[in-house]
Amino acid sequence: MKIFFKLSFLALLVVGMGSCKEDFVDVNNPTAISTASYPATVSDLEQLLTGVYGTQHAVGIFGRAIGPYSTYLWDHTTDLSWQGSPNWIQMGQNNALPSDAFLLQIWPDLWRGVQRCNTLLAGVERVLPTASTADAASINLIKGQALFLRAWYYFYLTTFWGETFIVNGAGGDKMGVPIVTTVANNLSETQISRSTVKQSWDFIINDLKQAETLLNGKTWTAVADKHKVDQWGVKGFLAKAYVFTEDWNNAKTYLSNIVTTSNKSLVSFDVYKTMFNGQNEFNSESLFELNLNVDMTYSGVDLSMGSMMGTLIAPSYVSPTTGTPIASAWTNVFPHAKNIARFGFNLGHYFPNGTTSASIANVDKSYITKSITARANKTVDPRLWVACLQPYVDSMVVAGVKRPISHYLDITELDMEAWSFRKYINLNGTELEINRANPSNILWLRLADIYLLYAETLMKTGDNATALEYINKVKRRAYNYPVNTASPVDYKSLTDQTMAPDNVLKNDPLKYERWAEFFGEFNWWFDVCRWKIGDKEAAYYQKIRGGAIQFDPTDYAQPIPINEITANVNMKQNPGY
Repeated sequence: MKIFFKLSFLALLVVGMGSCKEDFVDVNNPTAISTASYPATVSDLEQLLTGVYGTQHAVGIFGRAIGPYSTYLWDHTTDLSWQGSPNWIQMGQNNALPSDAFLLQIWPDLWRGVQRCNTLLAGVERVLPTASTADAASINLIKGQALFLRAWYYFYLTTFWGETFIVNGAGGDKMGVPIVTTVANNLSETQISRSTVKQSWDFIINDLKQAETLLNGKTWTAVADKHKVDQWGVKGFLAKAYVFTEDWNNAKTYLSNIVTTSNKSLVSFDVYKTMFNGQNEFNSESLFELNLNVDMTYSGVDLSMGSMMGTLIAPSYVSPTTGTPIASAWTNVFPHAKNIARFGFNLGHYFPNGTTSASIANVDKSYITKSITARANKTVDPRLWVACLQPYVDSMVVAGVKRPISHYLDITELDMEAWSFRKYINLNGTELEINRANPSNILWLRLADIYLLYAETLMKTGDNATALEYINKVKRRAYNYPVNTASPVDYKSLTDQTMAPDNVLKNDPLKYERWAEFFGEFNWWFDVCRWKIGDKEAAYYQKIRGGAIQFDPTDYAQPIPINEITANVNMKQNPGY
């Protein structure tokens, strides 16, 4: 599909400014939008802004694809129960192709987000010159949000398809993504070449800097506005962009400002463990989150107010009639078995050796006892049970009745740890009971992330002692200790032993805490890319059920979808594809 629609060119014809002739519009239809008069008011601009926010959970983004169709596979958060889609298996092996069906969803939806931002920004410039003082203030807030959101869409385009991250000052001259700031009026205007990686990041940062100015001092208090980005969401995203481009001085300035003046705080462990399941939304830890709601009318499409991700990662539970696994929804993917051990879980397996049927009748009772004891005594990282549901120990609600979690559906390897995901699923019933429209807000940026980015920045700028303290703050919360005082679980050094058994994370508290704290939150792939540890991660995970993991240096960037290569004569493919 062509950048900028061709992706959704028809949509542009409806709302684009000056991008179509007036006689295209059915003027006899009193409800039709006239390009001669729309947008004309703050209300019109707010309507367009709603569409820009809504695109964040389009099917190709957080409506379905981010996670189970992309990052969860690249960083091996997940393995596949479903073995019927070769492209899904290839993606989990780090062998995605330009023809990949999932990338063909993600690419156009991200560009649709950019398109809608540009349409809105053009509308702002149309309405602002004649606006009253009060309306001008509202319009500038809309503009600030649009710039933030355009940077948000470009963040994914750049991190998914940019040829590399900037590492040790190198890589900025490699291929980034096309920079598009205006609405395309014709086909030739869609034939855009790729900018460099540095130019792409500079564009993101410039949009965020403008948004920072426009949203300076702004917080949203009305319930209807809580989903809107405020000054701290912008500053936090900007700080993250500086870390991801290794601009440590600017990163330190912004991160320190957030830590000391934002009044944000880590929530308690009791709040933390359910805030990914539609509870405790917009809390003191959140800097920016995607607002989702149950939608009993629409599911699995852009019109839905919820996300279908939960349908793909839905748990398996024990059938009340057969004692064997049953799907609670599509139930396609489950946590890669190597992840369970990485949290420090080494208590054996729920089925004894030689078990031939995944029945609850075959479960080793001593395993249950040991697991409950480990959870109570915190001898395993407690975040394992925030992120995952343990077979035959945890339960889920099905039609109002608690059912034990089972060995994951269709996993014929009965000696494999086949747990279920817990983050971003419905804890009060199955995904089918909420029309496959999960209402759990996506906590896109939160204070724990800021703390660990701050720790990393302090390490890079020579303050290891304070860096260690901010790493420990995150760990203390996980073990339910007061965040700001020393605890028995504190790391003693930046090379102290973690819960992980592998060489990548075993003696690296910063990396381990980022992995464990954000497991199942779509963050780890970016860390893998910027730290260039893809080969080491592949060596740890080794394989998925569909075959061996094969990681090459070019796998940090995804292939440009073949439709775009075909349609845009100036588009160059990433190396290795």
